[in-house]
Amino acid sequence: MKMPNVDILRSVRVPENVPPVFYAGIFLFFLAVFLFSGFPGESVERRIISEIRSRSPVPVFVGEARLRGISSVELRDVRVEAAPGRTAEIERARIRAGILSILFSDVAKISFSLDAYGGKVRGKISHDVERNVVSGAEVDLSSVEAAGISGLFLEDGGISVKGKIDGKIRLSGEEKDSGVSRMDYEFSSPSLSVGIGEIRGMKIGSEYGGLSAELRGTSNRFETRVERLFVSNRDFSLESSGKVPSPIRFRKGAAIDLSLNLNLFSDKAKLALLSAFLNPRKDGSFFGKVEGTLSRPKLVRGDGSF
Repeated sequence: MKMPNVDILRSVRVPENVPPVFYAGIFLFFLAVFLFSGFPGESVERRIISEIRSRSPVPVFVGEARLRGISSVELRDVRVEAAPGRTAEIERARIRAGILSILFSDVAKISFSLDAYGGKVRGKISHDVERNVVSGAEVDLSSVEAAGISGLFLEDGGISVKGKIDGKIRLSGEEKDSGVSRMDYEFSSPSLSVGIGEIRGMKIGSEYGGLSAELRGTSNRFETRVERLFVSNRDFSLESSGKVPSPIRFRKGAAIDLSLNLNLFSDKAKLALLSAFLNPRKDGSFFGKVEGTLSRPKLVRGDGSF
């Protein structure tokens, strides 16, 4: 056997101090070759569905899963049972994980986009790999139908909400080791319709249309601060602020303490009946409060006499 030329071997130099991104590039190159040359995609797609169903804290059904490139998966016909008899439906979900952040960072970055309830939901999630917890998230809603979302939280036959809404939600941890413990939220709609069928067994049968609405505030593990809830149309405006139960740790027995400020612009305003249970101001407006708990709210006058 002929021995290799020693001089040629000596002329080959192994590079020193090669940056990690070089090795990452080589890894991604061979991974791409593997994925597009006979990778058992169907088996992985079935495994993805199985993992989602087994790891989800609530019942979930995924109609179809498809790999989209190296680090992206698309899900279709997703149904999540948020509560008995209340199911969230997602037409399409696309999830993408940052390969470099997974390989070289303590925090994995995951982005997603959803087609649901006639609108778009986009966001990013930060996942602490070492502690295996979500450390933060950003979610943007665009033209999402309120009826689908409100149906997950409101009792059947009580209050219904219709119309397109936009919004932003930010989840973060107030302390490094606490995971998600704070939520900042902001929602708005140029045209909502709110129907009130009954409240605590009392038949109301009223509907308020053409509403401009705004809601913003913050939440922690103990309570939600409503900085401003404002609803208005040509007949009235209603503004509220205060505290309600936290969605991060939801409890029906948590306290409610909301102020109410009502202005009537027309004799046709259906909320005129509400003014009878509120205190009048000199400027013609009315004020009061909603107290009690989520399961047993009560309306009181501004001075607490009702």
